Amino acid sequence: MTQFSYRLRPLLEQKEQIRKDCENDKLRRDRELEAQEARLLELQKQQKDLEEKREKLRRELFATTQQGPPTAHDVADRRAYVKVVEQQIEDAKSDIFAQRQVIEDCKAQVEEAKRRVEEARREVEVLEKHRAKQEERFRRMLQAKEDLELDEVGNVLYSTRRYQT
Repeated sequence: MTQFSYRLRPLLEQKEQIRKDCENDKLRRDRELEAQEARLLELQKQQKDLEEKREKLRRELFATTQQGPPTAHDVADRRAYVKVVEQQIEDAKSDIFAQRQVIEDCKAQVEEAKRRVEEARREVEVLEKHRAKQEERFRRMLQAKEDLELDEVGNVLYSTRRYQT
């Protein structure tokens, strides 16, 4: 009996490989997005810690030490340190803003990867449906051939019996 051979099998295999590559790319981009979001949370925590540190330093600006009340020089040093911490907070805010931009870019890349995966899946699905229809057509053709051969055998048997009597 003849076996079905799909003539577009290499194309189907290529499309399946493309689909797998797209799915792997999407997974990689999902992991990258998760990493960037974790980085954002870390930056936000650092900013919060710096703000808490600044508030603590402001409360302690005029606090007395073991040596007594703070001198003008001590207060000026403490103020300068508070300003340094405020600058660190501003830097952290700009880092957070930049990280949000990175996350938006990652989200766009994830969406693009999802679109490519869906497109690749559709292409594979179309070829698989085509293959199934071709195979069904092949099976019907084989069945028709077999039916025709059986009819011929039946006719030959009928004719030989008819002539023998």
